Amino acid sequence: MTRTGSLRDTVLIETASVTRKNLRSALAVLHGCWKSSSLLWMQAHAFPVLCGLILGGWSRKSEEAVIRFCRERNVSDLLVRIEKPGQRWATRRGGYTIASESARSLVENLASEGMVTILLEPASPYMDLFSLTSVCDVDTGKVDVEVVGPGFDASDILRGDINPHERFELSFDDRTAQSWLPTNSEIRRSYAVEDESYRASVQRRLVKIGARLRNPSYPDELMGVGASSSFLKALAEEAIQHLRKSGQTTLVDHIDEYEPIPTVLLGTFLNELLRLFQVIKASEVRWQTFSLAGSFLSQGRLVIWDFFPAGDQDTRVLCEL
Repeated sequence: MTRTGSLRDTVLIETASVTRKNLRSALAVLHGCWKSSSLLWMQAHAFPVLCGLILGGWSRKSEEAVIRFCRERNVSDLLVRIEKPGQRWATRRGGYTIASESARSLVENLASEGMVTILLEPASPYMDLFSLTSVCDVDTGKVDVEVVGPGFDASDILRGDINPHERFELSFDDRTAQSWLPTNSEIRRSYAVEDESYRASVQRRLVKIGARLRNPSYPDELMGVGASSSFLKALAEEAIQHLRKSGQTTLVDHIDEYEPIPTVLLGTFLNELLRLFQVIKASEVRWQTFSLAGSFLSQGRLVIWDFFPAGDQDTRVLCEL
């Protein structure tokens, strides 16, 4: 693990090098950063996450790390996530890809705003098969899961941009098995989107994509209250053209009817949630609830983005899990 400075100076953490042995020192640098800290915790505990770099500023070492990271993985783009210490959400958004050559200007700009940059393996937010968010009650094991379908991403639910397409309820009870494929009798689907509502959500998603193409960091400024219907329609049309031209047609291939999540994919996500639940349950940490978010990428690979406890919790508590 490479680590220098503090959040007020230059932070450089290569996530793939974080293990249980050096996790504590990495978390100490990222005090107040839940996205980054939970990503490192999951990396150290072998959860399915994207590898990447966490940068608090730009330096010769960070430039070398970005070049090396891209060369070793034969990639030229990077997925951007952002975080401001002490804040769960920021007005500025991440969740988009950039060319690696643009990393320096982005990192420097974010650092000037007191923000941390997370650069990950490139994963297009327009190619996700399914994205899921969940809330789990630590005492009872009760779980609520929300899902959006092909071409949507986790931020659609987390940011409240799109209403979920499906909702599920279940309970882990006193389950102790490490692997679990749930049956239909163990899971109750409490909601399934109707066709008309689904098509409306597709249009909202297209508008969001169009807005992000114009302004990746602040799409809300374009699609917010006051935007005319003709302008929103133009954004949606631009999105369709971009998705087709770039070959990222997951959303437009599912434009009329929602495709429910297969049980095997839901079970795969729930197994990771169960693992985390069991760790938290067995620890001395006293959380009432926690949330977990993940996506199935275009090839069916599950990636967990982060997890959060309810309320204002100190990130250093992760050392106790």
